[in-house]
Amino acid sequence: MPVVKQVVTCEVCETKTLVKFQVGNLQQYPVHYSCPICLTHIYGDILNYHDERRVEYHLHNATHENGEIAQYILVVAGEFPSIKIVPYTEETYKAALFSPFIRYSPHNEEDVHMYDFLIGFLPELIKLDWKKVERIANLYFNNQDKYLEGEIDKLRTSPRFILSPYEKDSSVSKLVTTVFRKIGSKNPLTSVTIDDVIQRLETIPQTQQSSYMELLQYFSISDLVHVQKDLFNLFNTFIAHYRYLVPVIYLEALGRDLDSIKMYEGINTVSFERLDKLYQNTYETLLEHSTVAFMLDNLFVRGSIHSINSSITVGRHRVASLDDYQQLTKGQKLKYLADNSNLLSPVFGVALDHTLRNPIGHNDYTYDPNNQLIQFHSTNPNLQPKLMFLIEFADKCYQSMKINLLLWDITVLLKKLITEQQKL
Repeated sequence: MPVVKQVVTCEVCETKTLVKFQVGNLQQYPVHYSCPICLTHIYGDILNYHDERRVEYHLHNATHENGEIAQYILVVAGEFPSIKIVPYTEETYKAALFSPFIRYSPHNEEDVHMYDFLIGFLPELIKLDWKKVERIANLYFNNQDKYLEGEIDKLRTSPRFILSPYEKDSSVSKLVTTVFRKIGSKNPLTSVTIDDVIQRLETIPQTQQSSYMELLQYFSISDLVHVQKDLFNLFNTFIAHYRYLVPVIYLEALGRDLDSIKMYEGINTVSFERLDKLYQNTYETLLEHSTVAFMLDNLFVRGSIHSINSSITVGRHRVASLDDYQQLTKGQKLKYLADNSNLLSPVFGVALDHTLRNPIGHNDYTYDPNNQLIQFHSTNPNLQPKLMFLIEFADKCYQSMKINLLLWDITVLLKKLITEQQKL
């Protein structure tokens, strides 16, 4: 793959950065970095015209020209992690010659398949099909059944979906979740699958009939549809951010560890300021609707959806029922969700952390864009700031999508069980 070099000059302080871009398979490569001198955000896209064998730089707050003489060097890669911006020296120039494609390109059949899916198949689906999925979801949520089947049939011609015969709930759910199920399959947050949940629930009506009815009566169908609307909005938001997160998604698919690279490599596709709003919105939505997973844990582990682990305390108030749990703050809910005796809810703690969300919500953080290091400050003056690299934070955003998928699957299952019970 050819390498394109451009000297990018900051329009504010005129600092020059040699930007090395290896032409890959994407059509559009996002770029975001801060001028290492005046910290002006320099961002935009590199457009890759494969057929014409040329690229175009479209950057804000900077100009660009051919050349190699610069004060700093930056490697841009949309598919892979890449070295952070560093001063231009003979040593760093040689290090930059060892491109991200060389370090991270797939070498076995399974990795090649995942690379093709993440870099080829999925961007095409987002570009050509996702707006249609969004339209179908809108019809579904608004009970426009007379149009729904016809709109789903229009996607049967797409090579990116394999659809079964029409059945309202399952057909819509498959369209919505196919993308997310595939990209999250390599490293699931929990070994407990939705099939495991179904098997556990099948035995409960025979042995715990009253508890089973409590489960089916706690939420109505309309309640669950409301939850699904919010979850779909998160799916939609993730799709909008997908191109910025490709490096962390691909790195996980390769089985590579962030800890081994985070000091020197990162992502030059996105700013922290773009991802912090994604994380905050995701945190709020997932914890708001965590009850659908938490009540299943109460039922499976302690025999009733209202049976809360009494060994856990939050403040002065005793949480004695699911209604009490719903009144807790988001951070307090996380304490109950982190209970390792549960089956499903511990996954929330993998991605969601109030020590990240609270500083974001109060703008109580500092960010070093050159080292891509975030400091999340605590309101407790005795606690040190929590440190996290941007690539780690991007991974938190990605992992939260898997929680969203879990909650979606649970709502689909609960709606199905409630509907079946209503027919008896």
